[in-house]
Amino acid sequence: MLRVLVVALVVLVAAIVWRPSADRVRPPSVATILPERVQLPDVPFVDQKGAPFHLASLRGNYTWLFFGFTNCPDICPLTLKTLADARAALAARAPLTTPKVVFVSVDQARDTPERIAEYLSHFDPEFVGVTATEADLAPLLKKLGVTVEKHDHGGGAYTVVHNSTLYVLGPAGEWIALSRGPQDAAALEADYPLIRLRYRSIPASAPPTPPG
Repeated sequence: MLRVLVVALVVLVAAIVWRPSADRVRPPSVATILPERVQLPDVPFVDQKGAPFHLASLRGNYTWLFFGFTNCPDICPLTLKTLADARAALAARAPLTTPKVVFVSVDQARDTPERIAEYLSHFDPEFVGVTATEADLAPLLKKLGVTVEKHDHGGGAYTVVHNSTLYVLGPAGEWIALSRGPQDAAALEADYPLIRLRYRSIPASAPPTPPG
């Protein structure tokens, strides 16, 4: 009996010693992990069902955050299709850890909740689409460094130029990594578990100093 206990103890210690730690995990191939977790400003969004939505609603999940608009001719549909493909591949392997996907519209004038719902239905029924006023969205865009430019073509026609960066949020709703476009489904699928493994080693940012 003593011999069995000793062998079991040796196996346990070996498992602890050889268990992959964040330091031993190779870095993601495409994504960039931030040096610290960045707290994001609260935004009073409205989702595609017309219900209030906040980034705090995502707590407990890892999230891919992408900015775009439903009239986008190329970047948005290509990226959303890529996210759907990567998410489907991850769900096939580990459905309980599949990331959420949130599409944030930067075209408040045309992208109603109904329009966003119809648009996202072509990619993945689990995608969440949200919109907010320009004033409410501005602090989040600034914090993430999202560039948005409206190009007027006359006669009420316009397009919105934006970057194709994908922002990764951790389970506490904080920003932890990013992946610059164009996106690739295989790279996203490979990088996602590596980001999860390194999450706990990313230090939390210091809370903002209260004014006065």
